[in-house]
Amino acid sequence: MTDMHKEEPMVVHGAIDYGELAQLGLHPSEILDFSVNSNPYGTSSTVHEAIAQVALDRYPDRACLQLRRAILEYELSGVDLSMSSLLCGNGSSELLWAAARAFLAPDKKAMIVAPTFGEYRAASLATGATISEFRRAETQRFQPDLIELQARIVREKPDVVWLCNPNNPTGVWMEQEQLAQVLQACSNVGTLLIVDESYWRFVTPPVSYTAVTLLQGGINEHLLVLRSLTKDFALAGVRLGYVVGSSGRIGLVQRQLPSWNVSGFAQAAGVAVLADRAHLATTLAALTVEREAFFAALREADLHVLPSRTHFCLINVDDAQHVRQELLKRRLLVRDCTSFGLPRFIRVATRPAHEWRQLVQALQEVVQA
Repeated sequence: MTDMHKEEPMVVHGAIDYGELAQLGLHPSEILDFSVNSNPYGTSSTVHEAIAQVALDRYPDRACLQLRRAILEYELSGVDLSMSSLLCGNGSSELLWAAARAFLAPDKKAMIVAPTFGEYRAASLATGATISEFRRAETQRFQPDLIELQARIVREKPDVVWLCNPNNPTGVWMEQEQLAQVLQACSNVGTLLIVDESYWRFVTPPVSYTAVTLLQGGINEHLLVLRSLTKDFALAGVRLGYVVGSSGRIGLVQRQLPSWNVSGFAQAAGVAVLADRAHLATTLAALTVEREAFFAALREADLHVLPSRTHFCLINVDDAQHVRQELLKRRLLVRDCTSFGLPRFIRVATRPAHEWRQLVQALQEVVQA
């Protein structure tokens, strides 16, 4: 258990730290960023035109009606969900914080399947809730022990279980049957399972099912599913995500959000990228091919790469902080995973070949020196 009164450090994230670069005399344009898990091929060209047409002097649609219709049509067409089962936010992070406020409090408990995204812990602690951590073992390549996880849920009866699938930073993917078993354990004891699927489109080989499939028409009261539109559609500068669940649960989350929380630019960009399915299909197909070549090159360089179902992976480099700093001197940015409790690992995401070749060479120089 975690003492909720203990001062917690700020959550560490990947991406460029502009202050750090300024201290090093570097400009962001000089950096090849392997620390973020977004689509490296950029966003659809239709976004620029869509954003240019946004009226600056008009409030955006506070209900995100056009965007929600587009999400239902393009993202959730295979599941019987209504508009009231869907809520948009300023990135999935805003929505997970709102969910924490809606369902946690000082007398409640959150279980986190770790190592994973630090915002689950931060958001839970901010409500005063206590934390129970179920940690995946490195010796098992961070695959969760499902029998033990279900037993812990039944024994501890947490109010909320946070599960990232595929998981960040490990790239581990929980199959549908496994996910259904965890949901059943939660349902049996009245626990809310919140599944973060921010990276679901990057699962390789692609899957035809996700946690959304288990919503059963949006009537399952024990499941919420978070998704991001900024990773696969390369909209990190916009911030856009959504959450789906029963209308009752979604209503409680919505009460924790301010009006107009999704800007007109974000809504216009979201509608535009969802309509351009060709760009998404083309870039994800290219990324799948590039991922295989990148991971193979890392292994051929005798680097200790852990298996991953996504386009990002963990590499055991013994001293992540040192390796990150040495690579940054070479204008290559990777994710130091110390904040995940993994000080020997860095996380790297696939980029085009002419870029990842530079990283592989630099890693050989730094790690194997």
